[in-house]
Amino acid sequence: MAPDLFRPPTGGARRRAVALSTACLLVLAGCAPGAGPAPHDAVPASGTAPVSAAAAAPGPASSGSGAAGGSSSAVATTKVPVYWVGAADGEQRLFREFRDAAEGPTAVDPIAAAAGLLTTAAPQDPGYRTLWSPVDQVGSSTSPDGTITVDLPAEAFRAGLDEQDARLALQQLAHTVTATASSTGLLPQNAEPEVVVLVDGRAREEVFGSVRLDEPLRPDGSLEAPLWLLDPREGPHPEGAVEISGRALEGVADCRWAVLDEDGATVAGGAVRTTARDDGTVGFRTEVELAPGRYEVTVTGRDAEGGTVRDDGAVEVVPR
Repeated sequence: MAPDLFRPPTGGARRRAVALSTACLLVLAGCAPGAGPAPHDAVPASGTAPVSAAAAAPGPASSGSGAAGGSSSAVATTKVPVYWVGAADGEQRLFREFRDAAEGPTAVDPIAAAAGLLTTAAPQDPGYRTLWSPVDQVGSSTSPDGTITVDLPAEAFRAGLDEQDARLALQQLAHTVTATASSTGLLPQNAEPEVVVLVDGRAREEVFGSVRLDEPLRPDGSLEAPLWLLDPREGPHPEGAVEISGRALEGVADCRWAVLDEDGATVAGGAVRTTARDDGTVGFRTEVELAPGRYEVTVTGRDAEGGTVRDDGAVEVVPR
């Protein structure tokens, strides 16, 4: 029997192909993790959330009504959090990226936009993946008690997943839609969100061939990677100051960051001073200047059991 839907183990580490920009200028502050405050430019929306194949155009929010999958209007936010699956110390864990809703199908609200991107978008980090099949129609609605209903076509549920991956896929969805609802102000204050998943409008269906949706989903924080880099992001980066930022679970301590050149020599680094946040995570941020070349950025820490957790990214700096 696979682990409980909401309680698998922890771990931390991954690789990303990114680009950066010599010596070191350190600025440490809080960094947005998990389902935190609203991303820049977020505007709340409400109502139902069908998804169509057209590209989203950010615009003013407008409300819909009815059951999930009903009337539609423009996407009401430009940035939505999407969670992907990646490796962390030999375990499969969840990593978050903020994505532009316009990258994917148009939806009536941010929740449907995020759920649609979960199935159709390619992760920016090549070490990430999704456990969902692409669809062009998603329904969503929220209730005053914090229940989020997501209505997905049957083809979204990828065939051939084992039970553990199936449960991880459902947590991928639960994290994505609850983080989006929280960051865009669609959840009531102090609500403990839960997610009801419908399949073509039907409740309590069996999905992925192994899991029955007989209970609402609740996001399990233990499935998030204990430590990960948020910046720098993938793509060539011009020389100059480059931000290195990330988040860690509250129990992660003694965090340090380093930048290594192609020969493995450390060219910059130092201790990470973390800033505690209300959601049980800590953030960190630094800036570093690097000459043109290829580097590896790493951040390491120690978890509550004394084990080492790590994340890293291959980076390239190009001349201006």
